Amino acid sequence: MKRCGVILALVVCSAVSFPQRARGAPADTLRLSLDESVARAMKVGEEARLAEADLATAKARYLEARSTALPRLTFTTTYTRRIESVFRDTGPATEPFEPDTLAPLEERVRDLEDALPTAALAGLGRLFSATPFGSENSWVANLGFTQKVFQGGSIWNSMLGARHAMRSAETRLTDSRAEIVLGVRRAYLAALLADRGARISELALEQAESQLTRVRLRQETGNASEFELLQAEVQRDNQIPVVRQAYLLRDVADLDLRRLANIDAGVPLVLTTPLLDEAALPGEPVDPDTAGLVSLALQSPAIRSAEEQVEARSHAVAVYGAERWPKFSVFANASQQAYPDDMFPKRGEWLRDVNAGLLVEWNLFDGFLTKGVIDEARAQRNIARHTLQQAREAVRLQVMQSYWDLARSAADLRARARTVELARRAFDLANIRYEEGASDLIEVADSRIAFQIAQTNEAQARHDYFVALARLERLTGRPLFTEAAR
Repeated sequence: MKRCGVILALVVCSAVSFPQRARGAPADTLRLSLDESVARAMKVGEEARLAEADLATAKARYLEARSTALPRLTFTTTYTRRIESVFRDTGPATEPFEPDTLAPLEERVRDLEDALPTAALAGLGRLFSATPFGSENSWVANLGFTQKVFQGGSIWNSMLGARHAMRSAETRLTDSRAEIVLGVRRAYLAALLADRGARISELALEQAESQLTRVRLRQETGNASEFELLQAEVQRDNQIPVVRQAYLLRDVADLDLRRLANIDAGVPLVLTTPLLDEAALPGEPVDPDTAGLVSLALQSPAIRSAEEQVEARSHAVAVYGAERWPKFSVFANASQQAYPDDMFPKRGEWLRDVNAGLLVEWNLFDGFLTKGVIDEARAQRNIARHTLQQAREAVRLQVMQSYWDLARSAADLRARARTVELARRAFDLANIRYEEGASDLIEVADSRIAFQIAQTNEAQARHDYFVALARLERLTGRPLFTEAAR
C-alpha cells in the first residue's frame, strides 16, 4: 500500500507540473488554441521580428542606392581665428605715409621720395588685410550643389539591383512567416502527441494498479497465489518508468511550444485544439487534393526570393563594370565671405563668390582592382544561379517526400484506428478470461501492453498525418492543413 501511495503521488505531481489538460486547471490558466499560438508567434515572436528587420534593411539599402541619382545640396559655415600667421613680419616695416601739407615744397618732395620705395609694400599690406592671408577673423558660408550626370550605368543598375534585393526580402519575409507557422504547428502537434502519450501511459498504470488490487483481494480470499501477486506487482512497477519518460517528453514539448509562442514557463497552459484525440476527428482521414503541388511549390516565396537575388547579383556586375568608364558630374557653389577686424562681421563686410563647373573622373589604372571586383560580382551571380537551381531541386524533393509521408500516414491512420478497437476488445476479453480462471496474468499484461502500443501508434499516425499536411501547405501555399484541421 505504501508503494501504491508513492505512485499516485507521482502521477498527481506530474499532472500539476505540466497543466496540459483542462480538468483541474487553475483560474489563471492560459487556454491556447492552435490559431492563437500562431498569432502569438507572429505578434511577439523573435523569429518574425528578425524577418521584418531583414526587410527594413533591404528598404534602407534601396534608398541608399536611389540617392546616387539625386542631386546633393550642402551648406557649410566656418569661422577661423588666426593666432599666428606665416605672413607676419615677412617684410620691412612700412609706416603709413602722412605728408605735412604746410611744409615747403622742397620738404614735401623730399618726404615723397623717401616714402616711394615702400609705397608698394604698404599698398599690398592694405590689400591683403581683407583676405584670409592677413585677416585675424575669417567667416565663410558656402552653399554647394552636385549632380552626377553619367557614371557608366552604375546609377541605374544600382537602383535596379537594390529594388530586386528589396523584393527578395519581401518574399523572404513571406517565406519566413510560413516557416514560423509550420514551426508552431509542429510544436503544437508535438505537445498534443506528448500529452496524449502521457495520458495513455497513465491509463496503463491505472489499469496495472487496478489489476494489482484485484489480485491482492483474490490472494487474500485464497483464490490467487503469491506468485500471481508478485507478477501483478512487477507489471505495475514496469509501467512506472514508462510514465516518467512520458512526463519528460511532455515537458520538453511544452517548453518548445512556449519558446515559439513566447509564453512564460510559469504560466499554466491548456491546449484547446484536440487534433490527436480519438473523438476529435474521424478515424478515416480525408484525402486532400494534391494535384499540381510541385508547380505550386516552384512558385513559392522561397523560390521567388532566390530568383530576385539572381537579378540583383546580375545588376551588381553592371555596377562594378561601370568603373571602367569616365564619370561626369556638374557642380555649383555660392559662398559669402567676411574678414572683419572684430570677431563678428558687419553687413557691409560680406563678399560674394559664385562658381560652377564640370567634373570629369576616369580611373585609368587601379592595379586591377576593378577587374577583381567585377570577377567577384560575376562569381556571386553564378553562386546565386546555382543556389536557385538547388532550391528548385530541393523543393521538388521536399514536396514528393511530404506527399509520400502524407500517403503513408493516412494509410497508417486507417489501419491504426481499427487496431485500437481490436486491442481494446482483446484487453477486455483477457480480463474476463482471467476473472473466470481461463488465463493468467501474463496474457492480461500482454493484452494491456498491446492496447497501449496500439493507442500510441494511432496517436503517432494522426500526428504524422497532420505534420505532412502542414509541411505541404508550407511548401505550396495550398491550405491543406487548414482545411483538414477545420
